[in-house]
Amino acid sequence: MTKRKSLNDALRLLRLYCGYSQTEMANRLEVAQSLISDIEGGRKNVTMDLLEAYSAAVGVRMSQLLFFAEEIEGQPIARRGQLIVADKVLKLLEKLKPAERETA
Repeated sequence: MTKRKSLNDALRLLRLYCGYSQTEMANRLEVAQSLISDIEGGRKNVTMDLLEAYSAAVGVRMSQLLFFAEEIEGQPIARRGQLIVADKVLKLLEKLKPAERETA
């Protein structure tokens, strides 16, 4: 897998993690949905301007996006998905935990 492909995959995973459809992400970035599809499918490369827009849209620094892309490079798709699911489960459990009772 090339570094560029890793970045495209990272942006797709980030979109999914944030819970956005391709159309919603395209609206946030003010680009066509087809561009998001092409980037995520590896048919187009990500420009610095678009990377900056992703960064602003999801509140993540560009350097963090690049680091994430490096971290998932070479990981099987199932492993990448596990990372997303695990974090979502932890957040859900945190929301569902009962409020701590005050001790008398």
